[in-house]
Amino acid sequence: MKNLKIGVLMLTLALANLSCRQEASLQRDLELTGSWKLESIVEDNVQMPATNNQLVTSMVFKDKGELEARTASNFISGYYETGQQNTMQIAGGGTQRTETAWGERFINALPAIDHYELKPDRLILYYQNTNQLIFSRMIQ
Repeated sequence: MKNLKIGVLMLTLALANLSCRQEASLQRDLELTGSWKLESIVEDNVQMPATNNQLVTSMVFKDKGELEARTASNFISGYYETGQQNTMQIAGGGTQRTETAWGERFINALPAIDHYELKPDRLILYYQNTNQLIFSRMIQ
């Protein structure tokens, strides 16, 4: 009987631990902070996916409103602020090397971002009404 009680206790603890991990994973998935890879750009209802030959364009949202972004040619550092109804403002600056067309679209969109949508492992930044930068979470 004692072994049965110990077995039930161990099973209960294992299930509780699994549940906590799932909740922590879901909470992480719905947090803005972290690294995001640009997967596609939507402009004027035309979706332009990243191609395999493009270098990764990414953003890192840090605590305290800091952010970093990288393109094939440039590095950007700045700040972001979120508000009610998922509004967002981004400000910053960075290097100014000659940029690829893809990187230029990304850089030009950043100051125009006005709101965002966050889904598990997916971030959409909206600018100029319906235009979008679509990201996937980068595994670290």
